[in-house]
Amino acid sequence: MNNRKDLVLTFLQQKPNESFSAKVLAEELKLDRSNVSRYLNELYNENKVHKNAGRPVLFQFKPSRTEKEEGESKAFSKIVGHSLSLKVMVQQAKAAILYPPRGLHTIIFGETGTGKSVFARSMYEFALESKAMSQDAPFISFNCADYAQNPQLLFGHIFGVKKGSYTGATEDSPGLLKKADGGILFLDEIHRLPPEGQEMLFTFIDKGVYQPLGESGKEYEASVQIIGATTENSDVLLSTFNRRIPMSITMPPLRERTIDERYQLVASFLQQEAHRLNQEIVAEREVVLAFMLYHPEANIGQVERDLKLVCAKAFLHYRTNNEDHLTITQEDLPLPVQKGLLLKKEAPERLNRIVKPQQKHFSFEPNQPQPDYFLGSGEDMSVYNAIEERVDELLKSGAEQIDLETFVENGMGHYFSDYIEQLASREVRKELISKEILKATDLVYDVAEKRLNRSFNNSTRFAFSLHLQSTLDRIRENRQIIHPNLNGVRKQYSKEFQVAIELSALIEEQFAIEIPLDEIGFITMFLTIDLTEKAEKTQEKVGIVVIMHGKSTATSMLETVQELLDTKVGIALDMPLTMKVKEMYEVVRTTLRQKSKEYTKGIFLLTDMGSLNSFGGILAEELSLPIKTLSMTSTPIVLEAVRMASLGRPLEDIYHSCLSAMNTSLQQIVSVQKNKPHAIVVTCFTGEGVAKSLEDKLENEIDTSAVKIISLQFLQREQFRQQIDHLMADYDIKAIVGTVAFDYASIPYYSAYDIFEDSKLNELKRRLEVHVSIEEMANSLSGTLRAVGSISDLLTKIQTVVNQVLTDRRLQIDSGVKVGLMLHMAFLVDALKSGTITRKFPKKEAFLKENRLLMDVVKTKLLSLEQQYSIQFPEDEITYISYIIIENAF
Repeated sequence: MNNRKDLVLTFLQQKPNESFSAKVLAEELKLDRSNVSRYLNELYNENKVHKNAGRPVLFQFKPSRTEKEEGESKAFSKIVGHSLSLKVMVQQAKAAILYPPRGLHTIIFGETGTGKSVFARSMYEFALESKAMSQDAPFISFNCADYAQNPQLLFGHIFGVKKGSYTGATEDSPGLLKKADGGILFLDEIHRLPPEGQEMLFTFIDKGVYQPLGESGKEYEASVQIIGATTENSDVLLSTFNRRIPMSITMPPLRERTIDERYQLVASFLQQEAHRLNQEIVAEREVVLAFMLYHPEANIGQVERDLKLVCAKAFLHYRTNNEDHLTITQEDLPLPVQKGLLLKKEAPERLNRIVKPQQKHFSFEPNQPQPDYFLGSGEDMSVYNAIEERVDELLKSGAEQIDLETFVENGMGHYFSDYIEQLASREVRKELISKEILKATDLVYDVAEKRLNRSFNNSTRFAFSLHLQSTLDRIRENRQIIHPNLNGVRKQYSKEFQVAIELSALIEEQFAIEIPLDEIGFITMFLTIDLTEKAEKTQEKVGIVVIMHGKSTATSMLETVQELLDTKVGIALDMPLTMKVKEMYEVVRTTLRQKSKEYTKGIFLLTDMGSLNSFGGILAEELSLPIKTLSMTSTPIVLEAVRMASLGRPLEDIYHSCLSAMNTSLQQIVSVQKNKPHAIVVTCFTGEGVAKSLEDKLENEIDTSAVKIISLQFLQREQFRQQIDHLMADYDIKAIVGTVAFDYASIPYYSAYDIFEDSKLNELKRRLEVHVSIEEMANSLSGTLRAVGSISDLLTKIQTVVNQVLTDRRLQIDSGVKVGLMLHMAFLVDALKSGTITRKFPKKEAFLKENRLLMDVVKTKLLSLEQQYSIQFPEDEITYISYIIIENAF
């Protein structure tokens, strides 16, 4: 320690009960203030002084800690990032366990695969380690989703069951609360607990007592700390329940974790597998890089799954080719993982320091020390055992070549859990940035504007506040900051660099830290960001158009998004309920035509419901522009669309990103629907067995010349969904029949039991009734319709309109009714071309009031016929068409 730094520490040590600012100490000791500030921060990092984060920042001597106080908890050290990204979460968890007298009930939020279950288990281990709970305290884990469809069983598992409380309850059964007495009850997916279950649970939290199902006269006591976990936000839980959970912890997704932590995850897993298999694993450099850089949808859980898959493939090669170790090459990686290599240019400078360019292979040997980190895979060897057994079977059968690639690629669904779909896109929350940092940001930019005679918008300021928050964390945790082109920035932007030096002094004063030279380079870049923004503003972008029913619904939603993102991207068009559909269409068409030169990259329509959903297809033809439409839009979806459009992303990317964010099966609205052959998908786990029986039954009941029966194997839900997506390009899938309930858009699902039950089978057969062909209908009308030109063309267009209406409103009508409706509409078009229709629909107003949405959709779909044949459908005739549909729908 240098003499001046020692002088500062001695001064504080002599006055242990007093706190001093850097300015006061500098005056007392007659030293330079900036040097005193640096000494104080070094002493703080050396754990020799306390630092008060108020204003001004005060420092106080910190007595030496006892050996017991210096002891480090081992419970959380098994988690990757416990001292980095998860540092705050670990502190929260410790506080929750140690809070007197029995800890705090806790809920852990986080996306799928962020490690909530492992974190909860670590909380329990910390409770034992810190003696907050006895060494024999239980840890009971329960997934509420397992019984979410049967609340009675769910409540019974948690609270216990009294004999005779319901059919099947033949004896008293203790609940999880009793089993967890004195310990922790971990309720995973707690949002699947119905409201009445939440009420029963918060009664227990309040009073420490509960009643088993069927028990009315007696209450039972238990001392249990509840830890819940959910992928949802707190809004899905009862407010009364939320108030009773005092501690909430949010696990960050993998994309927010450091590159060092990504490496630790990969290396720890491979080391763990080498130890379990007792074999060396050698991975190419590209393998490690790809796993560090790719974007797994299901976070750490998916990284573990993908790593286990490539290890299984490597084990297959090792076992079948009698190699002396397992080798993982780039070719073994799933395609999404390989795509991580495309992100090398965007990777931080730190990457090459962790995975050095000259190191071509990474070796993980079984005799190396076991990693401290726990990834949750336990001792599960079933995947390797399955490969061993299959290889032995083939060898015994005399097979000359053993190719198990298909087994590894397609048969692993039994060993790996399904991926869970992403949550809806989260909104930008400015409140996540502390007021202290926002205030410092404004101070910095106010000075910068004066020095540079340049203005900076709110977007730039907000971006800098995020950066500053991260920088402060890195400096306080002694993590190095490296600018990849510091000299280049200093030369190219010398004026801004000088201002950045001045600003760094302000930040040092504000937060009592020392800003490294490399960080000054980053501050310089933030001062030049507006220069690059000017060029970006001239770039053509996809047009975002929000159209919704109501006087100000669209406008209000878009204004909220524009304010959050500080942008002017997007157009909002409101449709008052008194406005006619055709009038609204003209407003939209005129607006977009005026903007057509700006929207050469395409237009993304975001609508709410009804007739507005149909505008896209017609506008695409009229304006000759690529247009995508997404209905049932919410504020987070508009935010995602505007954000991506602002970045210049293409239309397809924006559409699919928003579609994924909605986490639903919303379908793109198209202007023309192809006449595709009908099909039924029959499925079971093997693709044989039950599926074959169902196929035989259906072949005896339906006309297979008109409806194709397609048998598929159901191993993994997401993979099955992709297969359906692929089939829908060529087939009109009328139903999915099988052993696993599968919800896909408007395609109905029938269980194996349904197919052998008359009423359900008849319902399916009605959906499959063979339609009269357009040619047959056109021939029957030959010589009858004289004013419409080609009768076949007219019927084709009418069929499209009818199908669009039924699809939009998710309705079904018998094929005979559909033929009759098409004939009715064909005669109507001919009559409108040659004369005037004057008939009135009785009690029209009452019908309109009850069926407004259907009427709007029919009006919109008929626009194409009106334009094609230069006619206008009277409202009474539109009402007759709507009446035929609604009265015959099932």
